[in-house]
Amino acid sequence: MEKGSEGYFVSAVLDWEEAFAWNRYADLGNMLRYEANGSWIEQHFIKAYEAGGMVLEKNWRLLSRQEDLVALCDMLSHSTAETPNWVQDLRRLIAGTVRGGGSAELI
Repeated sequence: MEKGSEGYFVSAVLDWEEAFAWNRYADLGNMLRYEANGSWIEQHFIKAYEAGGMVLEKNWRLLSRQEDLVALCDMLSHSTAETPNWVQDLRRLIAGTVRGGGSAELI
């Protein structure tokens, strides 16, 4: 909350639903999981991320995909036969990541 000329107002909202202490590449991988390499969303997201003062390694995309691969495998290992669409989606994402194309090859 911030105090303005007409009283207090909400200045920011934090959503901690998916938050955990790890590294930035896991977050980037999660955020860009369904984006093709170089997509409009990816370009603008990374531009805003760097404008916010974050510095990325030159191979940030590879690092992000590798971190996300761990998360995808973990989700798959906790999936059941009652969630066939979820299992199929995870398998496609994992296969695309292993091939090196991320979601671009999945669409």
